[in-house]
Amino acid sequence: MKQERRRKGTHRTARAGAPGRRTASRRVAALCAGLALLVTSAPGAGAAEIDDLRTAVVSARQAATEATLRYMDAVNELEGLEVRIAETERDIGVSEATIARLGDLARDRAVTAYVTRGVEIGGLDLGRPLDRLRRQKLLEQANARDNAAVQELGTAVAALAARERALRTLRARAAESRDRLAVEQAQLDQQLTAAQSALAEFEERIRREEAARQERERARLAAQQAAGRRGNGQTYDGAYVATGLVCPLPGASFIDSWGFPRATTGWHQGVDLMAPRGTPNRAVVSGRVQMMSGGTSGLGAFLYGDDGNLYYYFHFDAYQGGARQVAQGEVIGYVGNTGDASGGATHTHFEVHPGGGAAVNPYPSVVGIC
Repeated sequence: MKQERRRKGTHRTARAGAPGRRTASRRVAALCAGLALLVTSAPGAGAAEIDDLRTAVVSARQAATEATLRYMDAVNELEGLEVRIAETERDIGVSEATIARLGDLARDRAVTAYVTRGVEIGGLDLGRPLDRLRRQKLLEQANARDNAAVQELGTAVAALAARERALRTLRARAAESRDRLAVEQAQLDQQLTAAQSALAEFEERIRREEAARQERERARLAAQQAAGRRGNGQTYDGAYVATGLVCPLPGASFIDSWGFPRATTGWHQGVDLMAPRGTPNRAVVSGRVQMMSGGTSGLGAFLYGDDGNLYYYFHFDAYQGGARQVAQGEVIGYVGNTGDASGGATHTHFEVHPGGGAAVNPYPSVVGIC
């Protein structure tokens, strides 16, 4: 009995591994989520290598999922056995308590019978036939109670033996289940590692493809701007250039669009600085900024520069602050497509008015600083 009690430590040790099971489940969930996201959203590079890598990632994900199912099945089997072991241990405890109680009762009856053996039962005259009959009935009742207690004790001992056999069987099955769980966990770790490796290779290939795409885009923009600087055959000799400016929209893409036809104004009197919505616009010089809205400009600003020039910013998505004195480089608004640019690409229409007079082509002023 004591040997069976000492074996319970194995059951507790097995349950101590439960956090590792939860960790494995979280790893699987996180990996599968990352795989699903990348497989469905990866850029369509069109290369056979990308397709092969994508296929490898999907296959690795499937293998990891199947390993997860086997692993969780082993976990559930072991958990079920551990529950049954705990229940059987509780039943054995109940049987042991019952046996102890019946054993004490049997010993008490035996002692009482021994002590009272040959002693007359008080109040009975054994010389009288009626008292002898009463004595016999009392002894028969006591024997019946003793026999019932002995029978109950025997039943409890048999139940205890059966439960102990069942416990040994359950513990043997639990040991086999733990071995299976260890195998399934090792296979799951192997599949997760393989899936992570496939995912890493896929990500790296996508990163290289994206880097190549960005490089091509930079080259295209550089060529476009170089063509713009050449003015598509135009010359800027003698053109007005405002000096001391900072770029109104760093990182913007633009060409010389001065004079292009426009339905609303007849012809284009500025340069369109193309950039994503919300990109900050900066004051090209220090000066006083005045916000404006409505008409073709939408949300915009006039910058009365301390250099004596007037600068226009059109099509803001939102202002930064209100009318005020600003320092050079201070943010005054954010790229949008308000006014007559509504529905088109987000950009800032920028104009230069030397001395506050008529507009001049702003391209020569900004091409060297943006």
